[in-house]
Amino acid sequence: MGVVVRIEAYVPENINPARAFRAAFDRVGDLARKLSSYRDDSEVREVERKAWRSHVPVSEDLAAVLGRALELARQSEGAFDPTLGRVTRLVRAQGRGQARPEPAALQDAWKLKGWQHVELDQASRTVFLGLRGLQIDLGGAAKGFIADEALRSLRQAGISRALVSVAGDIAAGAPPPGTDGWSVAIDQTGERGEIEVQLQLRHQAVSTSGGRERYFLAGDQKCSHVLAGDDARCVDVSTAASVVASSGLEADGLATALVALGRGRSAALLSRYPDVRVYWSSEGPSTSRLSHQRIPSTDSQR
Repeated sequence: MGVVVRIEAYVPENINPARAFRAAFDRVGDLARKLSSYRDDSEVREVERKAWRSHVPVSEDLAAVLGRALELARQSEGAFDPTLGRVTRLVRAQGRGQARPEPAALQDAWKLKGWQHVELDQASRTVFLGLRGLQIDLGGAAKGFIADEALRSLRQAGISRALVSVAGDIAAGAPPPGTDGWSVAIDQTGERGEIEVQLQLRHQAVSTSGGRERYFLAGDQKCSHVLAGDDARCVDVSTAASVVASSGLEADGLATALVALGRGRSAALLSRYPDVRVYWSSEGPSTSRLSHQRIPSTDSQR
């Protein structure tokens, strides 16, 4: 998936930590082979090659993440769009930061998209692409799901006090002994490593989406790697959102969708998620700060 995965855990004495961690990382590798747009041999790439001809059977994992991505596409009216793979791969091919795609190539990439062309039948677990040449990018939701699944693998091995980090997507299980939760810092807009908000998480996930470190240049504009699929506009790199939710899959997709929408257009989407917390970036001329929006109805830091 192009990111580092880290696991921290408190392991009971009767459990072999090496075996438990190996199983969790094997699950991460299995999901990367299914969901990654970085790999030519992934299940996602196989769907792109075949599903425009006929309905293609897919794994339960791919169906779960693609279903969530399509749900967010509907809810955000296309601002979140999992079929922007042509744009993301064009930008990604030029490296991290300072990528400057050729304008004509970028314009052509924007033309071949449309989440409405993806038909997912959950009953038969098949996918059909109604437009030849669509490329799928599940990076806006898959990393949170991978964090969830690695955490689940550890629980199955008898390890409940664990935290999994997949880049900016973190899933937390039961808290460390003698604490109220795992200490997780949000670092969105300031100097890297500068703590802006300190969270205490237990049985929760947090995902941060923004363009501070991953962006591209469109003319003289610096554009976030988070893309707005509904109008192909340049998302400002200062726009960032961190979402605390009950699962990594929910937090990851929602954080991406909110940045694609922008804070001014996010109210309708957020109304569907009354129990999440959102931390928005808010940059001034010389300082950056986070503002908190929406307090969950449940006590999420018990």
